[in-house]
Amino acid sequence: MNSAITVRRLVAADAPGLTRCFERCYGTTYPSDIFYATQRLATAIEAGNLRSVVAVTENNIIGHTGLTVRHDGARAIEAGNTVVDPNWRGQGLLGELGTALTELCRAEGFAAYVHYPTTAHEIMQKRSVQSGGTETGLMLAYIPAETNYTAIDHTSGRLAATVVFQPCEAMPHRRVYLPERYAQVLKALFDDCNLERTFSAPATQSTGSAAEFVMHERRGLLHAFVTRAAADLPQQIDAASGSATAPVIQVDLCLDDPAVSAAVDALAAGGFYFAALMPEFAHTDVLRLQRINQTSAAEFEPALANPGAQRLLRYIKADRHSSAPA
Repeated sequence: MNSAITVRRLVAADAPGLTRCFERCYGTTYPSDIFYATQRLATAIEAGNLRSVVAVTENNIIGHTGLTVRHDGARAIEAGNTVVDPNWRGQGLLGELGTALTELCRAEGFAAYVHYPTTAHEIMQKRSVQSGGTETGLMLAYIPAETNYTAIDHTSGRLAATVVFQPCEAMPHRRVYLPERYAQVLKALFDDCNLERTFSAPATQSTGSAAEFVMHERRGLLHAFVTRAAADLPQQIDAASGSATAPVIQVDLCLDDPAVSAAVDALAAGGFYFAALMPEFAHTDVLRLQRINQTSAAEFEPALANPGAQRLLRYIKADRHSSAPA
């Protein structure tokens, strides 16, 4: 890496410079609007909700990757928002930022991170597994079509992102409930990640679902984190969607919930299908399902660089085919 470049921890005073870096990389099209709201960005950094490393030269931020806290009790934190200034690509910054991010993850007391290389970046997909990560999912149509990747060619339409689990240290043993519909693929992914799990058969379902809903307007994505699963979950999602259904809906189910299988079956009947296993993403492992409400053939043929993601795509296509229409 160029000796004039320093990689260090992000601080709140960096917020204006970080906004300018995102503008150079994406114009005004980046899906997470916090990176354009400088004061809100500074507050998130100060509060520890965004914990990042940046590459800096001559007081200009030219690269960034960060850790975002999503759920209390998680051992794996969400990593992402990785950018490199178009004028500084090819300098080895991705590797340096990735090494620094792993060190930050450990320093902050987390054992792993989950990140989402997009199909616009073949190099990021490849490096995500070369550095020891395991592809555990594929989020179709995750990136809005309006997102402008400066100096990177990509196909039109919404883009996919892989889900990669990157351990930093040993993981705890857990007992989880295994939905019958996904028992085989989940067992295989746990094995791929070298995670020790004891599997229990799902028990009786609860009387009603409880979920936290967040609508990401710029991303066109409704996200549900289910704190208690039951068969009525599709009705709650429909109510949260309202009359203007989001292009993409994602649902996260906790695998320590004995009613998870009933919720999976109900969601499959409503057109949902597999997206990802996200180990240690909350107080337990998380199963993410997805449904795309505005589809095109291109969204089911993403440019995937690694065999793991290619296998997952074949599985997701088959699972979607077996799900009832939304």
